[in-house]
Amino acid sequence: MPSCQKPQAHAQSKARRAANNNYLKLRATLYEKLGKLCLEYGAEIYFIARRNGRITGFITPDEGGEPWSPPSQQSLSKMYPPPVLKSPANCRRARHKRAKAIQRETNSQHDAREITASVSSAD
Repeated sequence: MPSCQKPQAHAQSKARRAANNNYLKLRATLYEKLGKLCLEYGAEIYFIARRNGRITGFITPDEGGEPWSPPSQQSLSKMYPPPVLKSPANCRRARHKRAKAIQRETNSQHDAREITASVSSAD
């Protein structure tokens, strides 16, 4: 058994490392684009991300040089026109990726049931 677990643990470690590298690349790209929105278009930005218990952010300073903070939920609800707030469900790529993940999960569960059924019938 230990010999089977070692390659699996190594593969999980490589997958985790790859996921972390992809996250760091995406975060760097996002920060560059947030900086461009701020510098070239004068947007005030307050972005916070939490992953694995770590919080990182990108916050533009206000006129006084202090970090700008977003309006409260109460003041957002009173604004006109109402603000457009988006979630991952609004993102085409995220919906497509989630659908593929669900399909993969369904297929693997189906394959596992087939294997279990074939093992049971062989007994």
